[in-house]
Amino acid sequence: MQILSISAAAFLGWSAVASVSAQSATSSSALPQLQHRHSFFSTLPVEPSDDNLKVARHQVQVVGLSGFREWEVKGSFRDLYSAAGKISAAADRALDSHAKVHVQWHSSNASLLRPPFTPTFIPGLHLAVTSNNFDATWEAYCPVLAELTGAVDCRVLEELQLEDQSTKLINAQHLIPINNHYYVHRTTEPPGFMSSSSVLSTLVAAQQSGTRGPALIDLVLENGNGNLKVVWSVGNQGQDDEENTVKVTFDKQTDKVVEVGWFYRELTEREHTVFDHYLGATVKMDAEGEVVSEALIQTRSPVFPPHKKEIATGNIRIPGHGYSSTMSPAQTFHPHSITTIHSNPYIAETTGECDLYVLQVLPPGIFVDPFQLEGLASEIGESTVFGETDLEKPVGVVPGWGSLVLVKVQPEESVKTSRWIAGNATTETTADSQGSGKPSPYISTVDVPMHMRYQPPVSEQDPATHVDVAIPWPIVAWTCPASGNEESAVDAAKKLFYIPPLPLNLLFKENTVNFRFLLPDPIPKHYPESHVSVPVGRLEDLEVVRTVTFVLAGAGTLAVAWALIKAVAGRSSGKGKQD
Repeated sequence: MQILSISAAAFLGWSAVASVSAQSATSSSALPQLQHRHSFFSTLPVEPSDDNLKVARHQVQVVGLSGFREWEVKGSFRDLYSAAGKISAAADRALDSHAKVHVQWHSSNASLLRPPFTPTFIPGLHLAVTSNNFDATWEAYCPVLAELTGAVDCRVLEELQLEDQSTKLINAQHLIPINNHYYVHRTTEPPGFMSSSSVLSTLVAAQQSGTRGPALIDLVLENGNGNLKVVWSVGNQGQDDEENTVKVTFDKQTDKVVEVGWFYRELTEREHTVFDHYLGATVKMDAEGEVVSEALIQTRSPVFPPHKKEIATGNIRIPGHGYSSTMSPAQTFHPHSITTIHSNPYIAETTGECDLYVLQVLPPGIFVDPFQLEGLASEIGESTVFGETDLEKPVGVVPGWGSLVLVKVQPEESVKTSRWIAGNATTETTADSQGSGKPSPYISTVDVPMHMRYQPPVSEQDPATHVDVAIPWPIVAWTCPASGNEESAVDAAKKLFYIPPLPLNLLFKENTVNFRFLLPDPIPKHYPESHVSVPVGRLEDLEVVRTVTFVLAGAGTLAVAWALIKAVAGRSSGKGKQD
């Protein structure tokens, strides 16, 4: 296999030097037909110049790059296996062209992706199957998926026993229907995921070359072909002040394009436009290495930046877009998930036809009651629930994952909590803009009642009386119609870097909406999560609980039986008197 040669000197924090040979013992006629695309994106507020950009034939060298590296691979299943030096009969099977398998893995240890990149991937493993015939699709794709990623049990439903429901390997019964998709989420990777024997592990290992593990893996399998995207953090990520240099040399036979892009905020006379646009200066080289195109791309970012600040003092000049979330109270069986959203005063100018949604991906230890949410529609607004909602199940027997809760933030005044509350554009002003005539920001609070499951009891040696359950913050995003006026800008952004997070894009038709995401505020280093402390039982109390349960259940049965006897006797006595 011929592959892009990369040496990345002085990767910040790691000081790692990566080198992947462009030559292979395999003859050129036997090379897998994989298409590689390598991209490096920097969010530093600088423009490319002769000082930090040097371009030569088949090579780009960048000094001071700080951002993310994306590696995209496209090819057939057979080519993916061949590139990893593996052979599989599963790759030669005929597959349904109308079905798709989508896998995403976001490491909880990875730094949160920054604007203008999509920042809201819920940590853990996400797997979605889109098909009108799930059983047939799973049977065809599962062997390939298992060999590519590991951690998958390919037995069909008839072969799975009841005791297999809690297995840590993902199997067919773990995937729960969502519209025409089937979805499962794991907060941590299942055993064997991306093990050394998996195909993707072999491919990715040759690319990361000594750096920390990938921040994001995105794999799509469709019609016998695979599309793989892998993202790593690059450069100054708060480790130290070393200058970062990246040297990219590519092979015309396997590499489709190399892109190096800089993104920085647009500064105009209308200050609020800083929240809605980025200027992207991008250098592209084609596979021949002879054409270099440098373009200034003005595009609406898929992410709303939180605030505009004074460069010298760091003080907020105009409130931006962002949200925070918490579980309240922090110690209970029945917490409320409270998400507070704020946006700058000019939000209506760019989201007039958009809807705002809050999506919570809940682990097995917590769930919502859809009937309760339906009864609270006048308080919360429109909500949809997918996944496990059985309140009787303890956490140990919930298969695969918890549930999804999608709440639409309403514009109507009839909804008390989940709606926008806008300041008066002429009289109400923020504290930072008193006397300037600037309007107040929009604010909304989404309050969703939830319930904790019973946790496994602890042993006698464990003194704990409570256990901590971590719940990731929700995804907050605007969904906007894909209009003809925005297609060119959005397409330009997608070419550079755009991976909508699962499971959000399962709930909407991807070709009819564009997502624009809000960032947690303040922006944390890693994806934030809330915590709930839940009382936990003790194993030494098990016999007492069993005895008390038996006595109470027996007493209840006797009470019901006695009530029935009295009712029948009374009815018979009354009937006799009537006769």
